Amino acid sequence: MNLDGVQAITFDAAGTLMVPHPSVGEVYAEVLAAMGYSVDPSLLEQRFRASFKAQKSTTPEAVLDRASWRKIVAGTLKDLTPSADFETQFDALWHTFAEPNRWRVLPGVESTLASLQRRGFRLFVLSNNDSRLRRILVGLGLDQFFEAIFISAELGVEKPSPRIFQLVEANIGVPAASILHVGDSPLEDIEGAQNAGWCTALVGSKTKMPNRPTHLNCPVTISSLFEPIDSD
Repeated sequence: MNLDGVQAITFDAAGTLMVPHPSVGEVYAEVLAAMGYSVDPSLLEQRFRASFKAQKSTTPEAVLDRASWRKIVAGTLKDLTPSADFETQFDALWHTFAEPNRWRVLPGVESTLASLQRRGFRLFVLSNNDSRLRRILVGLGLDQFFEAIFISAELGVEKPSPRIFQLVEANIGVPAASILHVGDSPLEDIEGAQNAGWCTALVGSKTKMPNRPTHLNCPVTISSLFEPIDSD
């Protein structure tokens, strides 16, 4: 991929730089087991994905703050554990996923970020997430690569809204055509960034790339950050 003209690169976080460890379902199962509940991790994974999707489809403008996560967890655990214990369960899960050891950095991420940093690119995080992300990035040692971390819950708007990209663009002082956004969601990361006039790179998605606007000439697909975006 030719990065000529690119001054700044923003990265999505979950699914692009890191993933839950060992998985969402397994972490849920472990936390619940400590409270005396035995629930199959694969069922929890399935329920979580369905609840997350339902929350995003019913309230697409809502940011992923604690209140949104509470609804997602409630949908995940509905009829699986006693509702009377929900607040304790949610609080435990909320704090558990704030721990860096519940996440793992994807292969190639650190070497790619280090390479881009050495070459003088300004690097940022742009994530649909909440403030726990800062602690996680510090704990994983990834914060050292980024000039700033932009989080949707703090900005009050989420990808794919062009507004969040415009807010970041104004903050970093780089024109849209000179910003590359890297992420794993064809809708949130690729379509959203392209609609704001940014260049894009889709990481590891099995979903077809959206049709690119005619004024952009740089969207690409890369399988993972294990294969650097561009060589030294």
